[in-house]
Amino acid sequence: SEQKAEASFLLKPGNQTAGTFDANIEERERKVAFIVICVSIFLSGFLYTYLIPLVPSYHLISGAFFSTAEVSLLFASWSFGAAMGTPLTLFLAGHVKCWMMIATALVVFFFNCIMFMAGSSFPILFLSRCIGGVGCTFLLSGSIAMLDSLFPPSERGNRFVIVYFCGGFGLTMGPLIGGSLSSDGAFIPCMLASLTLAGLFGLVMLYLRENDAEFTKMEPLMPHVKDPQTTLSLASLVLVSSTVAFSEVILPLHLNVAFATTASALGGLLMIAAIAYIFVANVAALVSERINRNVLVGAGLACNGVAFLALFSPESLAVEVVPVMMLGCSASVVYTGCFLRLVDSVGQGDARSPALQQLSFAAHNVGAFLGPAVLGASVHMFGLEAAAYTYGTLAIAAGAAIGWYARKTASLDDESGVSASALVDFQLLFTL
Repeated sequence: SEQKAEASFLLKPGNQTAGTFDANIEERERKVAFIVICVSIFLSGFLYTYLIPLVPSYHLISGAFFSTAEVSLLFASWSFGAAMGTPLTLFLAGHVKCWMMIATALVVFFFNCIMFMAGSSFPILFLSRCIGGVGCTFLLSGSIAMLDSLFPPSERGNRFVIVYFCGGFGLTMGPLIGGSLSSDGAFIPCMLASLTLAGLFGLVMLYLRENDAEFTKMEPLMPHVKDPQTTLSLASLVLVSSTVAFSEVILPLHLNVAFATTASALGGLLMIAAIAYIFVANVAALVSERINRNVLVGAGLACNGVAFLALFSPESLAVEVVPVMMLGCSASVVYTGCFLRLVDSVGQGDARSPALQQLSFAAHNVGAFLGPAVLGASVHMFGLEAAAYTYGTLAIAAGAAIGWYARKTASLDDESGVSASALVDFQLLFTL
């Protein structure tokens, strides 16, 4: 488990700690810190995805009247904030303690909940989601760095796996819980989250203020950017992230209009896709040890384009489950292939590369912002069918091109630099 967690730590935003275990920390402080980190990571995932089943209400209910483009931007604003928070986190490296980052993230999440719960205008709701994305970057940076100082190497692996599970579980349960508590819109989910955040902030101030864990500087970005394999993987991350994020916005609108789907049914449908994502991540990681990693990425992108086109074809909600699951599975294949290629580009010994972590996090968030923003605007101007077929065709063409490139440069990728199964747990962080 230590080897799995150490390798699966790859590409996580803000992994900038020196990794020094502090044996002087009291046992009670360790337990409280671990609980705070796990619950906070769960809430960060929940606050991102609980809005998915509520999207139709912001588009259709009386008093909102947001256009498709505005609803898309509203959802994309979280990733926009996360992308903007990444350079700020790098600037703070070496200047602040980890507990300060965690406390700041909890306060930011609290205001995100209050603003979204009380806001009704587009600028207020957009701003609330933006600061939530910034808080997510701070939380991931501070909490993962603090874990290294809390636990010795013999325990650290299992702790990382549990934290990763909490993040994936929050992302997975967000749509289901948000849809089930949607009778008053976002009020009840935001109220419950804000009360929990207030309690977590109190625990941080009472027990974690003496923790001395902090960040260290990272290596330069350019050597990684100049690597063609890294660039290819990052571009693939942008494409697949844009597909998934756009579908999270436009699919609820489509299903609400076509089948009058309830918020709870929408949440359940997205949770099914997330479960499929997690399962296929394990399979894809094992398959990637036997075939070219880039072939895996290309096939996943092509299937992702096909799934995207099929999302808007079924004539019943029951049939809609198939393309939704296909979207989750294909996205899982692409993410798995990309992350493994990124590890191969630096080797097992450098799997904790903070530069690669920040690059992949930025690529994911850029895609998650551009997908809803650009495609949402396209739907508003040209209609759903035109936008869907345009992007689906682009993804299929990109997948075919990557497959051709993989065959042409097969000698570069015959030897993998890391065991794929060692990164399976990392996929929990990128459930739909």
